[in-house]
Amino acid sequence: MGDGEGGVIFKGSTGKIMCGTYGNSPRLIPESRMRVCQRPEQTLPRVPDSHEQDWVRACKSGQPACAPFSYGGPLTEICQLGNLAKRVDGRIEWDAENMKITNLPEANKYVSPEYRMGWSL
Repeated sequence: MGDGEGGVIFKGSTGKIMCGTYGNSPRLIPESRMRVCQRPEQTLPRVPDSHEQDWVRACKSGQPACAPFSYGGPLTEICQLGNLAKRVDGRIEWDAENMKITNLPEANKYVSPEYRMGWSL
């Protein structure tokens, strides 16, 4: 499944997508759905080498990175919610504006954990 490092299956309300560890080579499954799928037009710039080099290029040129914080921030938030969902029993309802889980208040300890003495953000 996926690639040499693993893979992911996303299950949606109308189908499933399988891809490599970093979203490489996405495929609709079953394969019959992939054969009739038309890919959307590419509209976002691609990172030509590495994300680190893309960041350096953006710093030096003043041009935006391929994945600016306005994109990367919400993406990271959703990924961390996936990690959090694995720790609780049941569905979570997320209030992004207030950065809290509304239906399982006890799960908010994972959103804003208490830091050990001497450590803080």
